[in-house]
Amino acid sequence: MDENRYTRLKALKDFGYEINWDDLKRKSVAIIGIGGLGTVSSEMVTRCGVGKLALFDFDTVEPVNLNRSMFKPKHIGKPKAEIAAKILNEINPDVKIYYFIKDIMDIDFEFTFEKELSKMDIILNGLDNISAREYLNSKCVKLRIPYIDAGASRSGLSGYIHPIIPFKTACAKCIKSIAINLPEERGEPCVASLPTTMAILASIQVQEMLKLLLKFGEMIDYVMYHMITGQFLHYNTKKDNNCPICGIRKKDGKRIKSKVTDKDIEDIIEKIE
Repeated sequence: MDENRYTRLKALKDFGYEINWDDLKRKSVAIIGIGGLGTVSSEMVTRCGVGKLALFDFDTVEPVNLNRSMFKPKHIGKPKAEIAAKILNEINPDVKIYYFIKDIMDIDFEFTFEKELSKMDIILNGLDNISAREYLNSKCVKLRIPYIDAGASRSGLSGYIHPIIPFKTACAKCIKSIAINLPEERGEPCVASLPTTMAILASIQVQEMLKLLLKFGEMIDYVMYHMITGQFLHYNTKKDNNCPICGIRKKDGKRIKSKVTDKDIEDIIEKIE
């Protein structure tokens, strides 16, 4: 391990932030979907030196994916997750990277998927279809795993980032019952795709991940980015107590084990509010 690799990252401490960057080596992160967002976020997470990184994607590289980061013509026809893992391992051998070429919604994969998610400290969402996004939302809430939801519009000209602390902040399902004037195209598969928009969204997504894992700065609540106007719109969301996913606890009243402590959650919520 070459400690000089992280010198510039650790230098944040020189600017008044009590950050122990070595804490990141003990963290596990999962990225679900290695597309426009996932290719960028996975590289950033790897370069930052997270301990373990799990990649999930069942698609193969196609010519239309070549406008994005990471993939090259020689990768066409090969599994995205496998290619990404090999490239990321070359970028930073310090990070233990493993991958799953599976459809996360495959019933035969459900047990393994939940088992792997339960090992994570945080999840980054890079999915591009509504059903899979809602499925991931329900799993993260069930397991009480913090995650950073993000996605681009069908036009590729806008997108959003939404950090979620299950049972404490509004989950992705809560948003649908909260009037914050979101565009109808939110969270739908991209017809167009701009690598610039994807890079901006992924950058903020990873930035919020670092804040949560290393406990510094103030986390955003819900931010939308509009490429045409260059605007970043900030929304204050509210947890929906009637949400079918996170509005109620288990019938037996037992708390589900969390990867973050109650004190961590209180600190995060205080900063968001």
